[in-house]
Amino acid sequence: MRFDLTILGCGAATPTLRYQPTAQVLNIEEKWFLLDAGEGVQKSLRSQRVPFQRIERIFISHMHGDHVLGLPGLIGSMNLLGRKKPLALHGPANLERWLMEGLRLTETHLKFELEFVTNDPKGLVTAWNEGNIKVVSAPVNHRIEAYGYRFNWHSNTRNVRKESIDYLDLKRSEIIKLKRGEDVLRANGEYVLVESVCLPKVQDVSYVYSGDTTPCDNLITLSKNANLLYHEATFTESLKAKAKQTGHSTAAQAGMTARETGVRQLLLGHFSSRYRSLDLLIEEASHAFPHVELAVEGRCYAVQSYL
Repeated sequence: MRFDLTILGCGAATPTLRYQPTAQVLNIEEKWFLLDAGEGVQKSLRSQRVPFQRIERIFISHMHGDHVLGLPGLIGSMNLLGRKKPLALHGPANLERWLMEGLRLTETHLKFELEFVTNDPKGLVTAWNEGNIKVVSAPVNHRIEAYGYRFNWHSNTRNVRKESIDYLDLKRSEIIKLKRGEDVLRANGEYVLVESVCLPKVQDVSYVYSGDTTPCDNLITLSKNANLLYHEATFTESLKAKAKQTGHSTAAQAGMTARETGVRQLLLGHFSSRYRSLDLLIEEASHAFPHVELAVEGRCYAVQSYL
């Protein structure tokens, strides 16, 4: 299975020559999802050869400019390039009003439908669930209404060993039942047991995106046992008070959240332009949680590989 995360931008509020504002894209079994859309997102999508006309859903964490200002242009380009397929947008309550007013004022007349899904500010809820992919949203603790997201993939079927198919001469109808996890009673009265002929069930895979937040209980619950957690790390511990004041986290706090939640891997991002070197961020996070790395723009992370 494929569950890939590509970092398009991992900078904080101010774009720099080193880092673009926040944006990332997920490819889960050829279903494409965009997470936030800071300035420059179109160029980043093109440079990573992401087919943005195939993006099915966009998940916005909050309405600060470094997370949304690339969205109107992206949607306008989709329109110019002939998009017909509807596009779903998940986010805060004011996302629809802000975007539609911008499109109206720029006289952008869309030839495809926008479907707005407003997140629930009361707690963890299923934002979208289809097939073997489920997305959960959770309000987090920022200066304005903000959300984190968890993307879960689970296997609906078991794979039958080829040698078992050949040896038992399994019929197609029997294979279908076994793949669904059902034991098979054959015409001769013998049972074919799922556990005896199927490969071990593929483990569930999950990715959590923190958005912008201070440490909070909702993010801890959202992140439990995830394969990969992308956690903002805007400040070092020396600016812990400023992090709290502005609704952000330190790298050390990101590490403590990762340790508490039992995630396999921590990915730090949302880097402030004040830091020429990010060595201290990784050092402070690793004191609490050793399995940590810095997000790198343009890098693709195979989420399922973090076991």
